[in-house]
Amino acid sequence: MAKKSVRIKPWRIVLLVILVWIGFSFAKGGLANYKLRQEIEALEKRLVVLEMRKEDLEREIEEWKSPENVERIAREQLGLVKPGEVVYRVSETFSGDVEHDVEKR
Repeated sequence: MAKKSVRIKPWRIVLLVILVWIGFSFAKGGLANYKLRQEIEALEKRLVVLEMRKEDLEREIEEWKSPENVERIAREQLGLVKPGEVVYRVSETFSGDVEHDVEKR
């Protein structure tokens, strides 16, 4: 029995190397494309959240600009009153025992 020798032609090796290189290039590009699509999706979700937050802040700004809110803040935080108004402030809680409260002062 004579062995038949298998002879590999050089152009087949070159062709195989080129095909493998093209395959890796496509795989690498596909992976990069997938990662970019994932990043775009995450950024779009973040954009929606930020747009909602922006709308909330714009609504809050409009509420702060309302005359009723400005008056409330002026009264509560700054202690301002309208002309002719009298403000009564209670400094301590009343315990119900008049003699004790009088002695305490």
